[in-house]
Amino acid sequence: MSKPFYEIGVVLSGAISAGAYSAGVMDFLIEALDAYESAKAHPGWDGPTHDVRIPIMAGASAGGMTAAISALHAFRRPEHVWPGKPLPLPPANRLYSSWVHDIDIMRLLETTDLDGARAAQGVKSALCCDVIDEIVANAFELSGEIRRPNWVGRGASRDLRVFLTLTNLRGVPYSFQLFGSDDPRRYGMLNHGDYLDFNIGVAPGQADGALALDIGSTETDGWELFRTAAKATGAFPVGLAPRFIQRNELDYWHSQRVGFDSDGGFTPVYPDDWVKSVQPYSFVAVDGGTIDNEPLELVRRYLAGTGGSNERSADRANRSIILISPFPNLQKTTLEGRGERLLDVLPRLFSTLIDQARFKPDELALAQDERVYSRYMIEPERAPNAHPDSKLYPIACGVLGGFGGFLHQSFRHHDYLLGRRNAQAFFRANFSLPVSNPLFAEFPEALREKWLVRDIDSGDLRLHDTERGKEPGLPIIPLTPEIQGATPDMMKEIAIGASDLPRPQVFDNPVVRGDLQSAIEKRAATVVAALVENDLKAFTSGPLGFFKRLGARHFGTDMVVAKANDAIFGIGGAIDNVRNAFFETKV
Repeated sequence: MSKPFYEIGVVLSGAISAGAYSAGVMDFLIEALDAYESAKAHPGWDGPTHDVRIPIMAGASAGGMTAAISALHAFRRPEHVWPGKPLPLPPANRLYSSWVHDIDIMRLLETTDLDGARAAQGVKSALCCDVIDEIVANAFELSGEIRRPNWVGRGASRDLRVFLTLTNLRGVPYSFQLFGSDDPRRYGMLNHGDYLDFNIGVAPGQADGALALDIGSTETDGWELFRTAAKATGAFPVGLAPRFIQRNELDYWHSQRVGFDSDGGFTPVYPDDWVKSVQPYSFVAVDGGTIDNEPLELVRRYLAGTGGSNERSADRANRSIILISPFPNLQKTTLEGRGERLLDVLPRLFSTLIDQARFKPDELALAQDERVYSRYMIEPERAPNAHPDSKLYPIACGVLGGFGGFLHQSFRHHDYLLGRRNAQAFFRANFSLPVSNPLFAEFPEALREKWLVRDIDSGDLRLHDTERGKEPGLPIIPLTPEIQGATPDMMKEIAIGASDLPRPQVFDNPVVRGDLQSAIEKRAATVVAALVENDLKAFTSGPLGFFKRLGARHFGTDMVVAKANDAIFGIGGAIDNVRNAFFETKV
């Protein structure tokens, strides 16, 4: 007879530089699951013994990149990051090295992507993406032996499904008859919200629509597509370079991306048949978060199975989604704007289209509803100070529209640790089910008392509403002594000390500030020159063309540099925001 089990689908939303926070959450999740599995095998273990399984991870943008790295680490045990302890070497923890150590504004401002003959290929992005290529390549250089952890997979399988969302600029065509039974014309539309589906494991099984990837051999064409997809899902429009994708055209006949709910469950809708003749189906892809920033529905359907649903009630729930969201789409008040000029409307139009594509209030409402036990959310939380910026920016990576974390390693280091701290608190005090849930049927009542979940601040029992009334809860992922202290009520808290806080004061040093400003100016001048001399040369040819291009180069460079310096160093800019948010300021 099999043990009671609980399934978790992990969804990582778009985050830009706040991928550092999401990576910290994943670091702790892997550590907690590994520790629980090891504890259950120990003869002296007196805690719950049910199985916890992760059959699927899905991500968009920076969340997709984090999901890709996490999937690799699921099969090679990482070393974890704790305050006050030496940091692991890069191959021992690619979540930390990729998001904290390797990525940085100075690397993104390099000009190697436009050096020499590469400039003739045209400008692909405002920032240099050579460092992204290096990070993705290095992510496959992992220390430790390949393993098959018990917490991965579904049923007898130890394979992990990974969905990476993409914005497909070509689009996938769908059509249906609308004009009349005798009219051959069809009403057509394009779907640009796409995703790639991978099944990763040790000699993984075959699954319809999923590309099987063997973790023991990562130099195949399939793994190359995985690498490209990881870069494509994070290709923030304009800022980072788009990627060229070639995929099996028949994938769309297995995909559950498009369809509708009916009495019989979810009914998929398939593309036009001519797509089958395009082998492979190729397109340019940009950031998956542009259209689907939180692929909750994809994971929900995978967990529930075809036509099924996930139980929401506390005393019957046996699977759930955990959404890791550094920038949750919380309710906000919009400001009236009467700017009707073209220069007023154009900057707002891009963000408006993205906001509308992401408009899924029902999904996030379920994640925040305490009565729904099939969806949870981990978001940044820390004690604020007296300044309003402290509530606006619980993470340092949140400034500069989410790009702020690239400014300094200390910003990303803090947010990584905050991700671990928030995850620890979540699994200790929030991620629980009432004692009557069948998950704990084999856990003796005599051993339950010390494992009952309590509020972190008050110490009161956390009670759940069930048909029997208020019931205390037990943890879905019990935190073992290795990561919480001698007993469950003696918490080894992940505390963030002064040495782990962001250090905006480094930019008070004129040398540090000057180096960054020089790098901004060099990058701006190089990008603008490449645009003017190559991409836009046809518009500045003819008489006086040289002077037109010269003027455009100076004007464009000066404008970009001025805006960048103001956004970073100006009054109310990114550095001020971090200083205000993390250090006591009287207002």
